[in-house]
Amino acid sequence: MTEKILNVLKEDALTIAIVIGLVIAYLFLRTPGDDFGSLGEIETRLTDGNPTVVSFYSNTCSICLISKPRVDQLERDLTDQAELLRLDVRSEPGNQLAYRWQVTGVPAFFVFDGAGELVHRQAGAPDVAAIKDAVATSLRPTAGN
Repeated sequence: MTEKILNVLKEDALTIAIVIGLVIAYLFLRTPGDDFGSLGEIETRLTDGNPTVVSFYSNTCSICLISKPRVDQLERDLTDQAELLRLDVRSEPGNQLAYRWQVTGVPAFFVFDGAGELVHRQAGAPDVAAIKDAVATSLRPTAGN
């Protein structure tokens, strides 16, 4: 029996190593997401006076997993300017909002000003510069203020 196991390990060592590597990468790159009890809680965050970036993702989406380090960096860069909310489209209320906001693919990013008005929408891998510009624009005072 031991000899059989050793033969399998010798023959399939590369395959086993690749699978272990993929599992480790998945565990490192998956996004835990924010835990919201209701849509109302999210809507309150969108209108609290501060810009908010909403990131829709799924841990079964390869682009989402690959983009996670960039989204993490974006969150760190925007710490003093905006809040970043991560919503998994496979959970509630992420699924409800994705349907309401017509998200057809992930990742998807929405930037809201402090009053809850949408100022930027983007699908696909994050365009960090465009998201930062949208946040900066929403922080600028308008002509009437």
